[in-house]
Amino acid sequence: MSTLITVITILSLALAGLMVALQIAIRLRARALRGTPAPAVGGPLGKRIARGKTALVYFHSPTCGACRPFTPRLQAMARANPAVHVVDVAQQLDVARAFGVLTTPSTVEIADGRIVDCRVGAPSRELLGRFA
Repeated sequence: MSTLITVITILSLALAGLMVALQIAIRLRARALRGTPAPAVGGPLGKRIARGKTALVYFHSPTCGACRPFTPRLQAMARANPAVHVVDVAQQLDVARAFGVLTTPSTVEIADGRIVDCRVGAPSRELLGRFA
């Protein structure tokens, strides 16, 4: 019985370590996008992003529990501000791939054709305030 508990403990710790390492890798990849050119995206979204001096692109998924508190607010912001774009990754996976988005919610801020910031998780109040 003691051996089984030891094996379960080791597997649990290995899984927890893997999850932490994955989160760190996702955040480092998002940080590495800063300063890079915004990817060319086709369709109406690409045209709207290319026309604007600044843009905020919010990525969410209908199955993402962490997205639920933010998505309605960002959708309202997108209706009021043409520089705010809401992307449902389930419907526009090609856009998420172009931006290198690996998890939701994620926000990408673009200025003058370059990625200023890419954040994983809840958008900051400061960021939302700039586009409100």
